[in-house]
Amino acid sequence: MTHVVTPTPPEIRPLKRALGLLLTWGLLLLSQPGLFNRDGLGFLAFGALIPWVWVVSRPGPRAKLIEWFINGLGLCGFAFWMRYLLPWAVLPMGFVPALYLVVGGAMLRRFARRIPLALAAPMAWMAAEIVRFTLPSPYSFGWWRVGTLTHANFWFSSGARTFGVWGLSFALAAFAGWVVDRLRRPQGPPILSHLVGLGAPLAMVLAGVLVPAPATVDGPRVIVLTPGLEQSLKTNSNDWQHTLLVDPVQCLVEGLAEAREAGEPLPDLVAFGETMMPGLSAEPSALEAFSKGVNAPEFSGRQWTRESLDGTTGFLADFLDVLQGRRLGQSIVARSFLQRYNEPWVRGLARQVAPLPAHTPIFGGVEGLVARDGYLWRVNGARIWDGEGQPGALASKLHLVPAAEDPFPAAHVPWLLDTIKKVGGYVPDFVSDDQSTVLGFDGRDGRSWRVGTLICYDNSYDDPFTGVHGGAGVDFHLVASNEAWYERSVLMDHMLAFTRLAAIMGGRSILRATNSGSSALVGPEGKILSLLQQDGEHKMVRGTLRVTVPVPADGGGAGGGNPPLRTLYVRFWPIQTGLFWVCLGIMLFSTRRRLPLEA
Repeated sequence: MTHVVTPTPPEIRPLKRALGLLLTWGLLLLSQPGLFNRDGLGFLAFGALIPWVWVVSRPGPRAKLIEWFINGLGLCGFAFWMRYLLPWAVLPMGFVPALYLVVGGAMLRRFARRIPLALAAPMAWMAAEIVRFTLPSPYSFGWWRVGTLTHANFWFSSGARTFGVWGLSFALAAFAGWVVDRLRRPQGPPILSHLVGLGAPLAMVLAGVLVPAPATVDGPRVIVLTPGLEQSLKTNSNDWQHTLLVDPVQCLVEGLAEAREAGEPLPDLVAFGETMMPGLSAEPSALEAFSKGVNAPEFSGRQWTRESLDGTTGFLADFLDVLQGRRLGQSIVARSFLQRYNEPWVRGLARQVAPLPAHTPIFGGVEGLVARDGYLWRVNGARIWDGEGQPGALASKLHLVPAAEDPFPAAHVPWLLDTIKKVGGYVPDFVSDDQSTVLGFDGRDGRSWRVGTLICYDNSYDDPFTGVHGGAGVDFHLVASNEAWYERSVLMDHMLAFTRLAAIMGGRSILRATNSGSSALVGPEGKILSLLQQDGEHKMVRGTLRVTVPVPADGGGAGGGNPPLRTLYVRFWPIQTGLFWVCLGIMLFSTRRRLPLEA
């Protein structure tokens, strides 16, 4: 009996491997949103992986080292906006995740000996991309996926309603493998190359056509405050009350006046961005734990006292009273503002005129305080206070920013804590929830709305958007964000791209309320319905975004309270994920090395 040994593809020289990888990353970086324009050059992504497949599918000397270095440089390019906050963090954000692409390259070379590249390439690329994207810091840093780059190519990206961003990435890699199969004789059945390499992209296009976004109707009227705060002012202002409170509220009042002059209806909700509400919003369980002696973790260097807790929570309650017009004559905050500031809305307090229309609910990013594991921890969160100032649930950020919010492993590295404190002015002692919180409010017409709530960095992930569609579901999503750390970098355009794809995947409108980034309303088709701009610029602008949010016509607040329809991706993504890993396991098993058999 004779064993047929699959021929090994010819080796490729190190220089050619490096040049091919550089070409791939050059195309990927050029296609990213924000580099040349807001949407990016997404069409380049359709060919970007072809050089990667061509060179990585072939063996050669120092293949893994070259791939790790070039892939690391490319990933650093996508994380280069971090230079504004922690320049040294750019390197680990690139070179640590690059290790998973090295493993993906080894898989591709293994598969390429027996399987057409149209199938081998997407399986290898996706295995690396999924691990790179999902592993938490410091083991990886996800941020972007190759499918993200096609966010504005709706003829293709609308397929994410059925297959998610993962499906878009798979299709791009499959097409790249099909092209290389045409240039090089494919291993395995040629029909398989055509079925996967052309079938996967075609499936994205057909899914977008055949599976439309859910039908919508007009929902609540929302006004979003965007004060255009630079981070240096937010953290180091000489007069923080004027910078963070008085001037932003003046901006809001001006927006409300413009709305009245334009004949627009009163808002059902006023939205502030991330941590724009002053003071601390403590959970009752945290106050109870404090009364029993529980306090902040030792590494934070913070110890709460009754005086400090009462002062910060009381200031927030007093500020809400000022905004909504309660007890203005007795308000300490109102008296302080009247003594120090001369803005028109402040002068109105002396006449008992509140900045907001009566009975207007407020959504605001706020620091919360919770008791967990025997300590008091801060939460980067958000609440909705109803028209009478009563707080709803505290929504928590799910994905903490590495080093800036997540205390670990920095809590065990004193020099790292000192560095973070010097840059940000604080020691991170935040915790997060395991799933998104749904907040609710009542509109002026009596309809009730359910809002999936996200904070800043959550916007780059899928689970905060898709995870809350089970059970009662949501009418729309609201993101409170602060991107001022990164000035006018591409990060803000990346966030818009993430938002557009999340709207497509989940079939829900997404409203972004930012301090300085891109405040926008994105419809469930992924199109930007409204974007706050000044002179064509959407970054670091000051003003208000006044919108009517489209909501599902069937179910939810507009449809009698039944759960709104879910997209195919939201319903079936666990099955898709499981099927991918099963197929990958079968491929790895079927391509395992075998010893030659004796004749």
